[in-house]
Amino acid sequence: MQIKKDNSDKKADDLPVKNIGCGTGDLLDHRVGSYIFSKTKGICLIEKNSESPQKIADYARIVEISSNLFTNEENYVLEYYRASTKDFATMRIEGDMLMSNKVEQLVKFGVDINMSNKRNVLTALTQSRRKAKNYFVYDAYGWKSVKDEPVFLHTNVISKSGINKQFSQSDSARLDLGPAGSYESWLSMYQTYVKGNTPLEFAVVLGASSAVLSHMNNNYPDLKTLIVHMNGQSSQGKTTAAMLALSVGGNPTSHGLLKSWNSTQNALMSHLNGLNGIATCFDELSQTRSTNLTSLLYSLAEGKQKDRSTKEGALMETAHWCTTILSTGELSIFNRLDKNLGLRVRILELAQVQWTASASQSEEIKKSASTNYGHLLPKFVEKLLSMGLPSIDREFEEQRQILLEKMTDSPTTERLSMKLAVIMTTASLLVKMNLLELNVEAAREFLLENDQANFDDRDHSTKAMDDVLQYLVGQQSKLMRDNQSRIPHEVIGLLSNKGDVDGKQTMVISIMKAHFEPMMSALKYQDSKVILKDWNEKGLLVTESGRQTVRMNLDVNGDGKKKVPLYSILIPEEYQNLFREASQYDLSSMSSQFSNNIETSSMLSDLLEIDSEIE
Repeated sequence: MQIKKDNSDKKADDLPVKNIGCGTGDLLDHRVGSYIFSKTKGICLIEKNSESPQKIADYARIVEISSNLFTNEENYVLEYYRASTKDFATMRIEGDMLMSNKVEQLVKFGVDINMSNKRNVLTALTQSRRKAKNYFVYDAYGWKSVKDEPVFLHTNVISKSGINKQFSQSDSARLDLGPAGSYESWLSMYQTYVKGNTPLEFAVVLGASSAVLSHMNNNYPDLKTLIVHMNGQSSQGKTTAAMLALSVGGNPTSHGLLKSWNSTQNALMSHLNGLNGIATCFDELSQTRSTNLTSLLYSLAEGKQKDRSTKEGALMETAHWCTTILSTGELSIFNRLDKNLGLRVRILELAQVQWTASASQSEEIKKSASTNYGHLLPKFVEKLLSMGLPSIDREFEEQRQILLEKMTDSPTTERLSMKLAVIMTTASLLVKMNLLELNVEAAREFLLENDQANFDDRDHSTKAMDDVLQYLVGQQSKLMRDNQSRIPHEVIGLLSNKGDVDGKQTMVISIMKAHFEPMMSALKYQDSKVILKDWNEKGLLVTESGRQTVRMNLDVNGDGKKKVPLYSILIPEEYQNLFREASQYDLSSMSSQFSNNIETSSMLSDLLEIDSEIE
């Protein structure tokens, strides 16, 4: 992206001169200071007390300067005569190429520079910048501040004051944001194939939500990035919905905002770097190179790359972003993650949604979206600036309250309601601004139904209990039983029955702490302490006073009795029948891990009768 810079204040020796050709010629040449740049005669130097200019090299001149809007770093477009091809060529060079220790490197591209003329050519090229076209460029996108004014960096800079009129498209743009085709054609596609289809209307809202999210991050630091994963069968139109969403802000194809999961982490971070309000998408999760995405998804949700060091130990510059990230795949994204509650709150998963009704509808949407894009988001941002950015905050609070009244209460409801409110704020504002016709109430119901469907998975301790019990059902041969004297080859705990205060028998499994932690790791739970605390608060543990464990003096390794901590879990009735009585074992084939089988079995059987209570 770039801003054209006015090149007024021209000096007399900067103006084009005629009839100067290093001795002959009648072509229009350019003079800058003591140098004349002629495509026919090359670079000529007008020395003091000399009657005619002297040629110092073949033609070369800086014709364009790109200045970074935020860092002020410059790079140049060099135009020059290439003797080997007898033609003129252009190349982009970094600003530090015009240094005496680097300028000689231009010779490998065919620039006429050598040890004898290097000093003069370097001076000539440096001075030629005074006549070059000058542009301001930027490699960040979305909300920024320029001269203390909030602006939105898209194809042009969008601002309330109209500074965007000074900007135009640059060949060096990192993203293809358009606009391409026409807004009328995109809107016609929306009216014909999208309007009335709640999931597709919702997809368009997701595409525009990036601008609301990035703005809200200023007041709500937890709103860093909205990750939405769409999973389901290939015929359900996930990629079509993603392309429709991306077309709001730019090119929705692989040449623009639609990227593949089949990329290195550095490539993904590089693509995201500087995105602060432009939605993007990673397509087809099955193509990812990693079997565990926990670390990567944390980075994506946090909106920043992990700190990295140079060989010298200094911190490298890391990528940052704040936007809406879409993802598609046939399977749940949580299959590639450790079972951590934090990520379940950070990621919104839309499972088995029928996005499109037919193959023909899908093709028409993709065809139109890939040729008409980048129109709606700039119009949306212009309206936001026109009505005042505080209006976003007011709408956000209103939408959040509506959601909180309708959502099932849980420890995660407050946090999740903020992300959902971003989406609903976007939907409501699009309608209020008369930019789109969509059913806001239907979109809210779509969100709430999805939230309810995923509610049990976000009740982290309940989900963890279910996974642990399923695991123990498969490992029950390693549990001692209080009504049997046998000792399994490997013992991880005791299966027992305990009477409650009403005399009702309750099944209890007591897992030795040394086995509990590896079990939780195998089940991909990283926060077992939090889970145990929640189990304890829900009355699912049998504990000693002031502890989450019970302890017994056991001789586990044959080197004397030691106090061994165990986690004792009350087994829900629906699982009790799954812990069947074990078949008879050949004791001669079992090597005990305990020094005294009979004594240890007796102690474990009495375990839950000593100094224990249900909290």
